[in-house]
Amino acid sequence: MMASLPVIPSIHQMFLRHDRKYCIFPVTGRDVDFLYYSHTSRPLRSLMFGRNFLDQLPGLMEREELCIECGLGLSVKGGVALDTRDLIAWHCTVEEANRILIALKQKLGEEGRWIEPF
Repeated sequence: MMASLPVIPSIHQMFLRHDRKYCIFPVTGRDVDFLYYSHTSRPLRSLMFGRNFLDQLPGLMEREELCIECGLGLSVKGGVALDTRDLIAWHCTVEEANRILIALKQKLGEEGRWIEPF
């Protein structure tokens, strides 16, 4: 039996920066923020989770030279990242990440066309 999809109650924020599209959102029952991003033209995407992503965003947006995921640094507690053919998972399975991304894509409807599971 396949596990049910997690519940995504809301979308905190979606934005574009440095050829990447970002989405920050919560997952019911988890006390962390999730961040999914995908490069607009390269095979580069990631789903990460950690503490206070949304609180850090205004300061990170002021630093134009810094990518958002780099600026979050030690706040990131885990996730899955894909860069071309290199797939890395830490404190999260690819299966768990894909279930979250399927739920996110459903939550966003048409607006979620850019979201791709790993």
